[in-house]
Amino acid sequence: MLKKTLDVNLLQNGLSELLSAIHNQEEITLTRDGVPLAKVLPFHEKKINENDKLLKPRIAGGWEGEIWIADDFDDESPEINAMFYEQNQ
Repeated sequence: MLKKTLDVNLLQNGLSELLSAIHNQEEITLTRDGVPLAKVLPFHEKKINENDKLLKPRIAGGWEGEIWIADDFDDESPEINAMFYEQNQ
């Protein structure tokens, strides 16, 4: 990706040039008095891969049969509670 710098004071007259550069996949840094203010990047729409489970809507029970969680996974442990809540003497 090509990179350009454009002073915002020139932006009003250079909007057509800016849009053309973005269309040509160029990254534009907007500056004022040589100080960077913002970057303008070409937009890339993300394509959804049907095989990617992370991008599909989540459905309750969707992982059923693929993972196992113990019935007591959230039970409290007296030893761990003692480490957190009791003072060492």
